[in-house]
Amino acid sequence: MVNIKKLSRPGKGTPPVPEQTNHNLAKPPSGQKVHQQVKISPEIRREFRAYAAEHDMDLGPLFEDMWRFYKGNHG
Repeated sequence: MVNIKKLSRPGKGTPPVPEQTNHNLAKPPSGQKVHQQVKISPEIRREFRAYAAEHDMDLGPLFEDMWRFYKGNHG
């Protein structure tokens, strides 16, 4: 039988030095696009993508247009 009290637990280790973080902690330059994930129902996702395809639009600009419209109408 294994004595579990003698087993060592692996830790996270030491954090990487700032030069090894690949600048993942820095704010992206203004005007650069970044990823945004949201959880939505499959039906809305399908409808959103179909609308974009029907109007020959990319998803990002369509979302930005929707956001501006929402903010303008809902403060």
